[in-house]
Amino acid sequence: MIYILILLVSIVVGFINTLAGSGSLVMLPILMAMGLPPHIANGTNRVAIFFQSVVGTTTFFRTKTIKIDSAWWAIVPCVLGAVVGAWLATITNPDTLKDLIGILMIVMLGVIIFKPERWLQPSQNSGERSKTLVSIVVMFLIGIYGGFIQASIGVLLLIGLVLGSNYSLNYANGIKMLIVALYALPVLLVFVWYNQVDWAWGLLTAVGQSIGAYLGAKFAAHYKHADLWTYRLLILVVVVSIIQFYFL
Repeated sequence: MIYILILLVSIVVGFINTLAGSGSLVMLPILMAMGLPPHIANGTNRVAIFFQSVVGTTTFFRTKTIKIDSAWWAIVPCVLGAVVGAWLATITNPDTLKDLIGILMIVMLGVIIFKPERWLQPSQNSGERSKTLVSIVVMFLIGIYGGFIQASIGVLLLIGLVLGSNYSLNYANGIKMLIVALYALPVLLVFVWYNQVDWAWGLLTAVGQSIGAYLGAKFAAHYKHADLWTYRLLILVVVVSIIQFYFL
């Protein structure tokens, strides 16, 4: 019964991760509740992240939602940063970042709520503005964070892509999934190298999150008001994450 419940929760997490992000804030505590130490839970979670992101990205491509020719400036530094972050995670206790993550979530909520029209705009890119040195460095730092702990990386990527580059929320979601798909495998291999992956739980949650990612990508690609509902889900996810950090 517990395996079926974890599978169902994984489907929901995959859907949330595809449309907004922060699903790992749900999955990591669940994996630890199953008896995995924090560092093993962190590594095990990367199995599902890899498969989920591949399924989500493939679905976005098939629906012709994204084109990557204008997004390499964000993809390359983020992937490189993620590999650095994964290595740091193997030698650092992720719990040391808990307070910083809580503060970060409050800051992100303020950024998301401020000027909501920026999140619902139809444009897809902003030309030269998206390729500034500052933007590239920011994406590298976001990549380090994603490689280190993954939780809330989707929200951070959406903030960087939507507010920093004027991508539409729907388009940014596709690029976000592609970035995670590209760095997920090398990051997973780092955790495998350091023997910090429980494959039984990893593969079970991977099945669920892949299903959720497929459903989420289909929703984003075909539903006319997907941007609006994604924006609302984004706010809900961040609020719930803040409550989890400070009150649970």
